[in-house]
Amino acid sequence: MCAWKGSYHKTSGKYRGITVWTSEKRYLPELKSLIGYIPKKRRKTVKVKTLDSKLIDLLEKKYGCLWWPTDMYPEGSLSDPFKHLIITILSQNTSETNCIRAYKGLTAKFEIKPEVLANAEEKEIRDSIRSGGLYNIKAKRIKEVSKTVLEKFNGDVGHILSLSKEEAKNKLMELPGIGNKTADVLLTDSYSYREVIPIDTHMDRIAKRLGLVKQDAGYDETQEALIDFIPEERRNRASGLLWLLAKHTCRAVNPKCYECLLVHLCEYKRGKNG
Repeated sequence: MCAWKGSYHKTSGKYRGITVWTSEKRYLPELKSLIGYIPKKRRKTVKVKTLDSKLIDLLEKKYGCLWWPTDMYPEGSLSDPFKHLIITILSQNTSETNCIRAYKGLTAKFEIKPEVLANAEEKEIRDSIRSGGLYNIKAKRIKEVSKTVLEKFNGDVGHILSLSKEEAKNKLMELPGIGNKTADVLLTDSYSYREVIPIDTHMDRIAKRLGLVKQDAGYDETQEALIDFIPEERRNRASGLLWLLAKHTCRAVNPKCYECLLVHLCEYKRGKNG
């Protein structure tokens, strides 16, 4: 393990004296250049409100290779609002792999349209998505959502997404089983991640470990804090990189603090060290 020690001091837009522990030797020179050095006796801590652009560059180098492939789902699935809605339901409380498996099973059996799924037998939906897990709950939800889209929105999810962000979110959350996170995932189709950052367990965890919000912060507060934390001009990509860091490094159990590029900003790590 390669280690470089210091503490955090912010002055004239330059970061100095941050404690950095990393097993990634290739990042150490850039981290040193970004941070600088202050002797131990001059250490002090200051809360950071914005993710530095140079740190985003480092996140890109480390996690960019893990970015989602463009061909995960059948062509056109994510650009079609109703199909994307069904995918978000299948993605709830499961892995991306299970979600893809379930969606492919569903498309093999049904045409993904609200009028088709609303009138399908729930058992047939359940059997087609069984490989993705939680198939009983999700089959019922898919059928109920499809019926509601038909009855309340004339089968047109795209019209909902054309409304103002607040109104669209309220309308989406009228659908059965659609909460804050799922609604926000759909809103990114119209507003992108520069304006909307969905908060799942990974994003919630990293926001709280970094000390951007308190441990009991709710969804909206956490979302606002992350939007403020990531510079707007780079938020579309950087929010995904932060999610990848949370998933692969800042894990819920046994986080890999020793390889984290943001460990010097981390309240969780500071608390562990006393």
